[in-house]
Amino acid sequence: MFELSKWYGDCISERGDVRIAYSARVRYGHLKVNYSSLLDGQAVAHSLRPYRIVDEGQTLYWDASGVSAIWSRQDAALKATVFESEAGAVEWRCVMPKGSACMNGVRGLGYAEHLRMTIAPWKLPIRTLRWGRFLTPKTTLIWIDWQGRFANRIVFLNGRRVLAETLDDGGLLLDNKVRISFDRAHVLRQGSLGSTVFAAIPGIGRIAPARMFGVTECKWKSRARMQAPGGPAEDGWCIHEVVNWP
Repeated sequence: MFELSKWYGDCISERGDVRIAYSARVRYGHLKVNYSSLLDGQAVAHSLRPYRIVDEGQTLYWDASGVSAIWSRQDAALKATVFESEAGAVEWRCVMPKGSACMNGVRGLGYAEHLRMTIAPWKLPIRTLRWGRFLTPKTTLIWIDWQGRFANRIVFLNGRRVLAETLDDGGLLLDNKVRISFDRAHVLRQGSLGSTVFAAIPGIGRIAPARMFGVTECKWKSRARMQAPGGPAEDGWCIHEVVNWP
């Protein structure tokens, strides 16, 4: 049986200082692995030590090797089933769509989510995944765009499910003609999973097929602009990524 419990959390200050944390537990047969990492836009640190994340409803606490963070809720939690089949499911819970956050000394708006997978990622009918979040004091925009033999596009604007007519690495066009564009000025991480995440997890090569090591990702920190027809522009920070399966 395969099970992945993965947490993601971030925080960006007004001037653009960023911290991104991952913590995960993988269970597959007799293999059980804890994993955490911290990305600051310049370097990345990894740990295989146990971690502790506590969701108290209005507050989320994160304590892992090299990571100390807290979020105070501003938006209600969201959830969706991204994929489901007889083989398993991918359940997404956006614990903190937006909150006042502090991570390793950086203070600003932050985001946190939890992903639970009961199907191994190399069995997913997927070719390309795009994910991102755009936060301002007034606006919360979150998207998951899954393309492949199975397709699913999930977009939330201020807690409400909306449709996106177009969605790519440069931005989104919503069905109400609101447009969001990204400058993609800062690459936070780029490369194959074999050279980034998997390189820090011993034993993963015994269970994951070679195809997974060729999965590539590019994660950006972008200055983003939202423009509604006839309305003023709204600027904020965006973290977004594209992941491609070979």
